[in-house]
Amino acid sequence: MLLEPIAAATLALWLIVAIIAGIIAGIVTGLTPGIHVNLVAAVLVAAAPALAMMTPLLAVCAFIVAMSIAHTFLDTIPSVFLGAPESDKAMGVLPGHRYLLRGNGLMAVKLCVIGGIAGSLLATVLFLPVTWIVAAIYALARSWLAWVLIAFGAFSVWKDAKPLWSFVILALSGTLGLVVLRLPLADPLLPMLSGLFGIATLLYSINENQDIPPQRDERRTELDTAKTWWGGILGIAGGIITSVFPGISAALASALVSRTRRLGDHGFLILLGSLGSAGFILSLAGWLAIEKARNGTTAAIVSLVATTPFTVSVMLGAGLGATGIAAILTIRMGRSAARWLPRLPYRWTCSGVILLVIAIVGVRTGWLGLGVLAVSTAVGLLPAALKTARAQAMGCLLLPTIALVW
Repeated sequence: MLLEPIAAATLALWLIVAIIAGIIAGIVTGLTPGIHVNLVAAVLVAAAPALAMMTPLLAVCAFIVAMSIAHTFLDTIPSVFLGAPESDKAMGVLPGHRYLLRGNGLMAVKLCVIGGIAGSLLATVLFLPVTWIVAAIYALARSWLAWVLIAFGAFSVWKDAKPLWSFVILALSGTLGLVVLRLPLADPLLPMLSGLFGIATLLYSINENQDIPPQRDERRTELDTAKTWWGGILGIAGGIITSVFPGISAALASALVSRTRRLGDHGFLILLGSLGSAGFILSLAGWLAIEKARNGTTAAIVSLVATTPFTVSVMLGAGLGATGIAAILTIRMGRSAARWLPRLPYRWTCSGVILLVIAIVGVRTGWLGLGVLAVSTAVGLLPAALKTARAQAMGCLLLPTIALVW
């Protein structure tokens, strides 16, 4: 009779250690451009036979969950302060950049953190209802996926202030995506999205002779109640979209759902944070509903353990624990970045980040990837030149997805 409590206590200890280690790993992946949690998850799956002899695989899954959640919080810092986003934060570069140039870079980080907390809490509370919703939507839309995605694209163009140029950018970026995703590249999204949303933004800043002003460190965060609520809710809606539709990334989902309501930069950053954490948690709900993993970390988890009520409860608990710790760490590290970054010459900082991204792309994808990076950067400069929404550049993922499900 004593074995069960002892076994439970041992498992609990393993889970606590795994969550802490996962948060540390998420800090590293979140702050380092080009290193994604999917890569770490794939390594863990490959090492699963050896790991199973040392630790419960459930603890390995808790590590993946904590790392993924921490990553969604911490990668806000390079997205806002350096313009070097992961693919999921690509759409957040420009709003965060505007906050940065107004001296409110830390506020942009805080808004993403608030959204991330809201996304984790809402996704956990709504986990079971969302599971039923995803199953119902998938059953209805499975035969009409291509038309639904076309409707998304048409709606996005129609909502733009300059629909003609919006369509041109959507078509150009879509053609780029169709070509790039068929190239023999190990990580085609890295050069494509880095060029469209990262380097293009930095080059525009250099051309405008912009400098980072002193950053304000306001202890109290002023929130627009309506935009905060809508940002959190639309983050859940985006998480449902990524769980149902194949090939829809968080960046593309954020571009689609943000067109349904005027959120401004304030609400959009809340949305981005909410979608980051909620999207991962709801990907587990999507697996339970339709048995399809929409990202690499979810695929890793379901390959390691059976999705029973107990294991799902552990995953949700690990996600909530990581949310609380990662939120505090993100604000503290963001405050440090806001304090020392304005002391650096901004043009040199931008140039350094550009060179870093080029180096990462070159190492990961070779000369072909560098060519993709150059072309993507050229396309990414068009929205600023034509004064239209940068969201249309997400056609690089929308059109290939339509072609895939047609």
